[in-house]
Amino acid sequence: MKKIILLLLLSFLSCAKKDRINHYLPKPVTPKELMHNGFYRYNYKMKIILLLLISLLLFNSCQKIDRINHYTNELVTQKELADNGFYKYSMTGLEGIVNEKHTLKDGDPVVPSKFTKFIMVVYTNIAPTNNDKRPIPVFKDSNAIKGKIITYFFKNDILEFKSIISPIDNNNQQKGLFKTKKDIEQYYKELKIPIKEIPLEKLRNHNDIIGLRSRFIINNYESYFYLSDRNEMTTYYIKDKKGNEDMLVWDFYNENSPYKYVE
Repeated sequence: MKKIILLLLLSFLSCAKKDRINHYLPKPVTPKELMHNGFYRYNYKMKIILLLLISLLLFNSCQKIDRINHYTNELVTQKELADNGFYKYSMTGLEGIVNEKHTLKDGDPVVPSKFTKFIMVVYTNIAPTNNDKRPIPVFKDSNAIKGKIITYFFKNDILEFKSIISPIDNNNQQKGLFKTKKDIEQYYKELKIPIKEIPLEKLRNHNDIIGLRSRFIINNYESYFYLSDRNEMTTYYIKDKKGNEDMLVWDFYNENSPYKYVE
């Protein structure tokens, strides 16, 4: 065994190339001599190939890909959404009790002390427009949206709710993911995620008789499904809903959205 190891070591030493050139002497050397002394040979084409390979590796390592399953209702942070390629938007607003004594004038409260300022931050896969940095109006330019439209709403840095829909005339393969309540239940049971149907709340402008809307507790969070072509899903991460969630969502999708892209 010792002889074999010794032979392998001698073989390695005999094959290893050592640099035996005194490079401080101004003596011309040939490419062959340099290669025999352990130098590596590169040409211009090889440099280009190496640069392209390095650039491709760097691009793939820096590219943000959405790896979150947004249907599982897991709590996500703003950093996780940003790391998964989501765009950040922000809007400042006022909320409070409005009555006869404290009415609104031109959109601003007459008595500001009766209202509270809030900052709504949205993370979404909708890119901003080139001109005014607002989100692309999804119902005006649906062809610019690929796949599901996913938006998370953080009020004062607290995740309150999220919205998942498919834009009109979108040919996404996931478009018909949930066609019935049975489809919803089966999806979560296969993922071993707790799901329980609960009675619907009475909302205006909703015809629940035809079964378009359903309400579940999924992974301990309340979720609504709209079993239409767009397969809308809304999940609330807080127990006390404010009642203005629909307005905040549609304001974001609106052509004249008050939300601005945050670089």
